[in-house]
Amino acid sequence: MKLKPFYFTFGFGQRHENGFHVIRAKNKERAREEMVNKFGLKWSFQYTKEQWFNEDGVSQQEQYNLKEIR
Repeated sequence: MKLKPFYFTFGFGQRHENGFHVIRAKNKERAREEMVNKFGLKWSFQYTKEQWFNEDGVSQQEQYNLKEIR
């Protein structure tokens, strides 16, 4: 099965504020599990690839000047 990218953001006051992390997983549930295993519950939102990019192809990373957390 092909893995899909899921994007997770960190919010105001969180350790990785203004950051995001990408997890490749078979589904959103598995991606969330991996995110919780890595960062606990200290993050804000989960997005699919379709949600991460707007209709003009601009990512939230570009739009909001977010830094990728690896």
